[in-house]
This record gives sequence, C-alpha cells and structure tokens, in this order.
Amino acid sequence: MTIDERAALPPGPTYSYAGFTAVLQPVEGSETAWRVVDGDDGRYFGLITTADPVKGEPEVHFAAHFPDEEKIPPIKIVPLWTAAVEFLIDARHD
Repeated sequence: MTIDERAALPPGPTYSYAGFTAVLQPVEGSETAWRVVDGDDGRYFGLITTADPVKGEPEVHFAAHFPDEEKIPPIKIVPLWTAAVEFLIDARHD
C-alpha cells in the first residue's frame, strides 16, 4: 500500500494552487502545526494542524484554521494537507 504524499508528514514545504504558491512554515515548538503564507508577499492564509482521524479512519487528517481563529475548533478537517491549504486559499479574506 502506497501512502499518498499529500497525506504524508511533514506537509509542504510549498504548494501551488489557484495562482498562489503557498509556503508551509513549521510553527516553532510544534511538530503538528504549520503556518500557510503566500510565497510572493508573505500574506498569512491560516494554520494547518494534524487532527484526530474522522469517523475512525486510521490516517492522519489535517485541520484548517483561519487567521485569528487558531485556538478555536477548526472549521474544516480533511485527509490531505493539500486540501487544507486549498481550503484556506479559497476562503482567504480579501
């Protein structure tokens, strides 16, 4: 069985989507959280963290946290870190 690299740890370090190149920066002191920033201008899209599996699925999942909402439960939990990054980019606050 091959593990999809989009589900592997650690995520990144970069991911291109919708005209953006997101840079995933490890959060200092954590092995389970990464800041997602725009590779061009450094704009902060949000945070992705590892999450408990959903519905008993054995794989690692990733939670997406909006800026200023990092300490509240995530709005989205997905099995692929790329999907978490895409969610943050799609939902960016202009």
